[in-house]
Amino acid sequence: MRSAFSASVVTASENTGRPAPGIVAVTGAAGFIGSHLVRMLRGEGIDVRAVVRPGTKKDLRMAAIQGLGCTVAYADVGDVGALERAFDGCAAVVHLVAIIRERVGATFDLVNRRGAAEVAAAARVSGVKRIVHLSALGAGPEAPRYLQSKWAGEEAIRHSGVPTVIVRPSFVIGPGGGAAAQFAAVVRLGPWYPLYLLGAPERPLAVLAVLTPIVPVLGSGKYRSMPLDVRDLLAVVGQALRRDDVLGEVYELGGPDALAYDRVLDEVMAALGVRRWKVHMPMSLARALVREFRYLPNPPITQDEFEALLVDNVCDNTKTVRAFGLNLRPFRDAVGYALQNAVTADGSGRS
Repeated sequence: MRSAFSASVVTASENTGRPAPGIVAVTGAAGFIGSHLVRMLRGEGIDVRAVVRPGTKKDLRMAAIQGLGCTVAYADVGDVGALERAFDGCAAVVHLVAIIRERVGATFDLVNRRGAAEVAAAARVSGVKRIVHLSALGAGPEAPRYLQSKWAGEEAIRHSGVPTVIVRPSFVIGPGGGAAAQFAAVVRLGPWYPLYLLGAPERPLAVLAVLTPIVPVLGSGKYRSMPLDVRDLLAVVGQALRRDDVLGEVYELGGPDALAYDRVLDEVMAALGVRRWKVHMPMSLARALVREFRYLPNPPITQDEFEALLVDNVCDNTKTVRAFGLNLRPFRDAVGYALQNAVTADGSGRS
């Protein structure tokens, strides 16, 4: 397979003819979306300051970032002084850092809310002219805890005094990580997927999965989402860095297809060329199982994720599609592109 970090990523053609935004700082530059964004921006000749956590491992993503000629700045989103130094001289900041699962020392409030507030404060002090903030589809004050924290982060950014564009994407599909890699593992490994998350080697689990060709599904499998191709998200971010007419706006963005979870699994199976039987768990059993998962060091799903999963995560794309002139890629194309170019960031072969 080709490396996800050498595979070409389509640049935002709408940016042609618009002035370059100056130096762009990207927080979370070594992450899944960040690595794709850095490559796109560098392909457009934009100077990028890649902001990564101190101690970030030297993997394929970091090697690619450094190979693109980016300046690397080390700063934690909780360290406003380090952020100010990282943003010094930058015209814009794209804030990507967030967590979808809590762990010791990294809570939703600490990273998603307070981290966004610290980024906004540092951007203001450093004279940054705009912030493009990546939130999440469904963010709101009454949403599940993760989405509440993303809403709180939006509020911190929105009231920072720095001109801002907020983008609320659905879950993102692309090479090198994200939802495509997770779905592929779920389909390939079926009921053995939790053992994979606990560190068991993939190859023997894949053999067992062939002998037990089922995929457990929590509940009805009818809950819907709008998987988004990473290239479509990048097109929006690229324009948001250049256009003044989008400042102050919030843009919700999902893919063109509102798909039930069952349909998502079917499309991933088709892309992988495998056949699995979907086995739907009664909701009472699913809830009990999720409660027991909390005792695992890396559970396949947390209680917060389970509650969010059962709520349709969809939006009306009309405003965003019109504003940015998008022709959104269907899920089948997005997942095919992601899996054909898939490789892990550390080169281990686990995807």
